[in-house]
Amino acid sequence: MLFQQLYWIAMPQNLKAILKTDGSRFALGTGVLYAVLGLLWIIASDAAISSISTDPAWLVTAQRYKGFFYVGVTSVGLIFLVNAGYRRLWNALSRAEATELQIGDLFLQHPKPMWVYDRDTLEFIAVNDAATRYYGYSREAMLAMNLADICPEEDISRLHALMHSPQDRHRDIGVVRHCKRSGEVVFVHLTAHAVEFMQRKAEMVMAIDVTADILSKHALERQEAQFRQLHQSLASILWIASADGRTMLYVSPALERVYGFAPEAMQANPDLWLQVVHPDDAHIAKASSVELMTEGEASCEYRIRATSGEIKWVSDRKRLIVDAEGLVTMMGGILEDITAAKEHEALRARTHVELERLVTERTAELVRVNAELDAFARTIAHDLKAPLVSVIGFSQLLQNRHADTLKEDGVRLIARIGRSARQMASLVNDLLALSRVSKTVLVIEDIDLVPLAHEIIEELREQEPHRQVRFESPASLQVRADPGLVRPLLTNLLGNAWKFTGKRDDACVQLLLAGAAPEATFCVRDNGVGFDASSSELLFKPFQRFHTLSEFSGTGIGLTTCERIVARHHGRIWLESTVGEGTSVFVTLAPPAPDLPHLAPA
Repeated sequence: MLFQQLYWIAMPQNLKAILKTDGSRFALGTGVLYAVLGLLWIIASDAAISSISTDPAWLVTAQRYKGFFYVGVTSVGLIFLVNAGYRRLWNALSRAEATELQIGDLFLQHPKPMWVYDRDTLEFIAVNDAATRYYGYSREAMLAMNLADICPEEDISRLHALMHSPQDRHRDIGVVRHCKRSGEVVFVHLTAHAVEFMQRKAEMVMAIDVTADILSKHALERQEAQFRQLHQSLASILWIASADGRTMLYVSPALERVYGFAPEAMQANPDLWLQVVHPDDAHIAKASSVELMTEGEASCEYRIRATSGEIKWVSDRKRLIVDAEGLVTMMGGILEDITAAKEHEALRARTHVELERLVTERTAELVRVNAELDAFARTIAHDLKAPLVSVIGFSQLLQNRHADTLKEDGVRLIARIGRSARQMASLVNDLLALSRVSKTVLVIEDIDLVPLAHEIIEELREQEPHRQVRFESPASLQVRADPGLVRPLLTNLLGNAWKFTGKRDDACVQLLLAGAAPEATFCVRDNGVGFDASSSELLFKPFQRFHTLSEFSGTGIGLTTCERIVARHHGRIWLESTVGEGTSVFVTLAPPAPDLPHLAPA
């Protein structure tokens, strides 16, 4: 019954009309033909009988057999016609059954969900296999449901409006939302065909899943909205124009903040951007347009005059937009207000010039002051050394000539005067050496520290021949440094190690390599008295000491001189020490590249 209904539904309306018309014509034609043939037979047979004989008996007998003959012939004709009609009807029924099966298979096996529903009650009357698979219900379950059961609750009012609206025989319902049995909400595009099914007004509907397309469309719309919102909030101006630049397709709202006129003004007059360029920079803007068309992209900076009359700087970056075949389809660019950056740059330039002037003035003043201090130091040193030499000489002469007449206390005082004078002379010499460190022009060479260290140790042994100090060093220790400054550096370091091991019988001084080129690090280590290294940085300041003069002699200038020498070589110097165990002084020399001039500071 379902297939018969579907067959009748699927049959074209013109074919149905043809079948009805042909049947009526066939019946009418058969009746007319029978009447015409009967009349002709009666007329012709009567004429033939009358021409043979007028005998009444003959006429009666002839009329009787004429009727039998007519009945026989017409019976045979009717049998033939009925048989032919029956055969045609049987063939038509066979073809109809085959077509009915095909239409049923087409409906049930169609890959798209299809169903027939009652237009009044919205109940499902028939559903195909694709519908049951798609929505997740069995056929029996779906046939017990109506359209509202697969529609989200918030869309039910729209469903009734769609299904009960004035309907054409064929209509495109459009995209609606449906709910699967799993709860998933999907978007389907519905097309409907009005039919009469099982004596009920119905519609056959086909559903096409467009969920992916709708979600993609929504995602694209969200992206477009976000893109539009982003560019509306940016301070930069985004613009897009046709390939020839004569039609402005889009201009972001930032145009009004920078230029002072609305985007619609730019779209109405694409040359407006060029008309507001500062006259002195017009050639820059025009050249960038030419470069865009020839090179495919361009960037420049120029000034504009806003509608408020304010002069602003803008950065103009633009390029051609091409398709997959390399044909230019559009052009676009970004205009950015760089006025603040330009003002900052100008201020920085003025500040730089002012700083250079101040540096030049301060440098000249420093050179003058340094020269005066150097002259003062030399003068003081000379003026101090002469009286000190006299004090030392006369105290020695007094001790040699009048030692017999002087009492023990006098000899002790004279000896103390001599020691103080010599200490003072040593301090003056150290101060002069410290001042010369900053004035020396560096001459960088490859130097082996080991021979130089042995010379210094031998000099120390000659000064104190009674001491037994073990000196250890590698066979060679190469550094790049100034020979004139390396000697006082090693002299101070080895002299301190020699001095602070004076109270040990097993004194040991070591020169070690503690690093590799290019920043060679060497170490001078001793096993002397040591000190608390937590404040070791104070030892590099002038006149700083961790031991009293009564414990160890010295001026407090030696390590300061070492620090200055190492700084001239762009190196580092640091100490590690433990009380009672000794001290290690590490030095890293990293002189400037040999091809650079090594000038003394001013």
